[in-house]
Amino acid sequence: MKTSDIPFKEAYKKLNKEQKRAVDTLDGPVMVIAGPGTGKTQVLSLRIANILKQADIGASGILCLTFTRSGVTAMRKRLVDYIGTDANKVVVATFHGFAQRLVEKNYELLGFIQPPELLDDNKAVFLVDEILHDRNWVHLRPRANPATYFNDIKSLISLLKREQLSPSDFKVTVIEEIENLTQDPTSISSRGETKGQLKKEIQTKIESLQKTAEVVDFYQVYEETKRTRALMDYDDVLAYAVQLVSEFEDVRADLFETYQYVLVDEHQDSSGIQNAFLTAVWANVEQQNIFVVGDDRQLIYGFGGASMNHFVDFLNHFKNTQLITLVENYRSTAPILELADTLLTSELAQGKLSSNHKLGDKASQAILAEYQYTRDEIIAAGLYFKHTIAQGVSAHECALLVPKNHQVKSAVQILTGLGLPVSGSSTESLFATREYADMRRVFNIVINPSSSVDLAESLFDAGAQIAPLQAHSFLKSLKPRNLHLEDLISYGNDQGLFAGENPIAQWGKKIKSLIEQTVHEPLTATVSLLGNQILVDSAHNHAQLVRSVEVVRTLIHLALSRHEQHPQETLAEFVQYLDRLEEYGTHVPVALLGGKDGIQIMTLHGSKGLEFEHVWIAHMNQSTLMSQRRGGFTLPESIAEKVEAKDETVAKREVYVAITRAKSFCTVSYALYDSKGSELELAHILGEIPEIHWIKKPSATTTAEILAHGESIYTQYQPKSVEGTDVDQLVQLVKERFAESNVSVTLLNNFFECPWKWYFRNFLQLPDVKGASLIFGSAVHTTLEKIIKGKHVPTKPVVEQYVREALIQESAEENALEQLVIEGTACVMRFVETSMPHLAKDCVTERSISYRDPVFPNLSLYGKIDLTERFADGTVTVTDFKTGSSKTTGVIEKPDENGRMSDYLRQLAMYSYLINGSEKGTVVSQSRLYFLEAKDTDKNRIYSTHITREHLDLLKKDITDYQELLESGNWISQECRFKPFGTGITECEYCKRAREVYLK
Repeated sequence: MKTSDIPFKEAYKKLNKEQKRAVDTLDGPVMVIAGPGTGKTQVLSLRIANILKQADIGASGILCLTFTRSGVTAMRKRLVDYIGTDANKVVVATFHGFAQRLVEKNYELLGFIQPPELLDDNKAVFLVDEILHDRNWVHLRPRANPATYFNDIKSLISLLKREQLSPSDFKVTVIEEIENLTQDPTSISSRGETKGQLKKEIQTKIESLQKTAEVVDFYQVYEETKRTRALMDYDDVLAYAVQLVSEFEDVRADLFETYQYVLVDEHQDSSGIQNAFLTAVWANVEQQNIFVVGDDRQLIYGFGGASMNHFVDFLNHFKNTQLITLVENYRSTAPILELADTLLTSELAQGKLSSNHKLGDKASQAILAEYQYTRDEIIAAGLYFKHTIAQGVSAHECALLVPKNHQVKSAVQILTGLGLPVSGSSTESLFATREYADMRRVFNIVINPSSSVDLAESLFDAGAQIAPLQAHSFLKSLKPRNLHLEDLISYGNDQGLFAGENPIAQWGKKIKSLIEQTVHEPLTATVSLLGNQILVDSAHNHAQLVRSVEVVRTLIHLALSRHEQHPQETLAEFVQYLDRLEEYGTHVPVALLGGKDGIQIMTLHGSKGLEFEHVWIAHMNQSTLMSQRRGGFTLPESIAEKVEAKDETVAKREVYVAITRAKSFCTVSYALYDSKGSELELAHILGEIPEIHWIKKPSATTTAEILAHGESIYTQYQPKSVEGTDVDQLVQLVKERFAESNVSVTLLNNFFECPWKWYFRNFLQLPDVKGASLIFGSAVHTTLEKIIKGKHVPTKPVVEQYVREALIQESAEENALEQLVIEGTACVMRFVETSMPHLAKDCVTERSISYRDPVFPNLSLYGKIDLTERFADGTVTVTDFKTGSSKTTGVIEKPDENGRMSDYLRQLAMYSYLINGSEKGTVVSQSRLYFLEAKDTDKNRIYSTHITREHLDLLKKDITDYQELLESGNWISQECRFKPFGTGITECEYCKRAREVYLK
């Protein structure tokens, strides 16, 4: 026996019957359905070794394709063990990697004059961003958030490429769908006022499809731009590879002759285009020595094009395929496998999973635990892991799995708070750290030292080393909106012997010095210098030092990568690069120092391919598990069916994968209530599993288990609130000076949304950067004021000029200006044509009004009314102009949980209150909200009401509560009512800043 044969023979002896069959069946097409933990990687590597032993073929004649780089690494390691140095000659590659080499070798056949450059995810962000900004898109670049449809566009184009649909094909499909809906008799209403017309839901769907059609134009520009610049994205790589093997016989023949045996791992992850590649090369040859292995129950990448159909398609294209099933599991104990099999049955495999686990069943268990609240689940998981680690189990053998990415972040915070080691995986994004926010502000100041916004906010950053109350007093002593660097440097000059030692002056001087030091430095040196002086040098303890180093080295890595492509890049250009990455939700992991041996916290999807001794699967509630992000575009039915809907089968696959990560211990948990007290229920797919498969723990039991660690366990690890001496002094300062601020409806709205928003925005009056929506709204208001004061109906060109001038005055971004002009002109012209002819002769715009109510003698009440109309009968109508989408009566009139009016109704009540108070005897008969961008057919375009005594009493109660909360100091403990509204921001920025500034 050859020495090199010994490892192979020893490993081969340990194979079970079906594994040996998969290794020995060398000729013809073979499909192996391999359940989790059944040794598919072992089978693949031994099969390759056996081909080399049995067939007259060199190692370079074998091609093994998988879907991840980790899969390539694992395969190479096994091969080295079994066949020695020849392992390096076997072509083991990812599908994308192999296709890229094929394109680079044959690029001229594709019409390129040089090998196309691969766009990684970061580079693709900038190409998409460039196209979004260079054209006037009606739907694709919303004013409020230009990045709204970024991921939807990328995902849709990716889907179309995988399904080999060109822009023109896609457009035809959309048009056909619209025509079918229009002509379908079932689309016509048969009753009521709309009889004979298209049903409302059909009209809505057609409008959505018309919106989707704009993606065709984007897709066309995207493809043309890439082709012109010799670029290709990840989907192009596979598309070009399929094109080469489909259209060029020589390429196809070369592949077939070079690779006589082909093996494909994780076949369930294949997309249509990957299957098309395999079929084009090997389906019509005589020797179809192609071997695929996968598990239909682990098909969880449906959004990436994976589908059960690809298993069936393979069997159709390769007619004589031998089907082999692997069911003997070497990872998990019997109770865990029985639970998994009960949850989900394979559509292709024969037989159930059987355990060959060394532990047996004695110590194994599958627990279904019920908790009162979702947070309790994570606390309990942390306590379980703490006990498990204390028993000698490695933290790396423990995993907490959750359905959503945002739940990962929350779980990391709770487990870290419990003092547990959490794996330094790539779950934390650079853009979510406080340190990055501090650095980003300093970058801005170095680029533009006159940025009053960043100068004011930097006073509260850790690197400034200024006591919060000093920053507070400084800002209250001047007008922050006109803050200059020299204001900081000169502060305290009147302090005689101690002049210049004031921390604010020192911060100003430090910034000035940094600007001078970096003026001629290259980008990487600038980032390093600023990072070290702002973050690293100001760290007060080891934990802060480590975190500062991690953030700075992440920024340096990014700067170095940019330098390779753009050697002359400036700090301003680098900041634009960072802003685009953040705006489009690009995940930039923090370059952590160590920390890889902790508890693994990840999503159900992210756990695929891994295994752990102890697995806790949390948040298994029906609403959580079955929720699915809705795309921004309506797809034609023929395309929509390519995207697998989140049905019970898909949910079962996700949970199946999670359960089968466990070797010995698996806990599944769910909660009865979410953090807001809303009722939850166990996911139906788990509730249907017979009780024999679970050790069940009701909420009474789990609550007692948590309380055994002390009642404080529930509050001990809450996000820390602001407290301490500084806050006590702050409360007193606010009490003394809050009456200096005019009480406007905006102030009240901010206060009742978040008291800390009121503190930073209204009390300290920190300057705020105007977003596109605010700029647009201001420009439209300015234009309307000019037109109404002019007392004549302007032409469209005049309106367009007014809007343009107003936008330029508001500093609208140049690349967004033309689209804003178009949108602004449209909504102003709609008002001019439909409403201006009907205005009262006695009307005033942008009217400022103040009033001191004897009930609130220390408060000055103030408002600015967009439009006031007076009629001959002495009555008055007030109108507030709104840009943005219209709101229904239900939304406007709905009180919050404390019985307070909505922001909209509070605004109208304030106007009546001011007029009634300052103009005795004047009656405001009608109060209106005019949604300028709403279509004429929108019934919610104008909301009209009469403000009653009840409304005014509610407003007075708000003012009373505002005054009493500030005088008592209880404002700092009021609940924040921030709502993200789909912005991607999940935490109130003002509460976060308050904790950072005043936390002790």
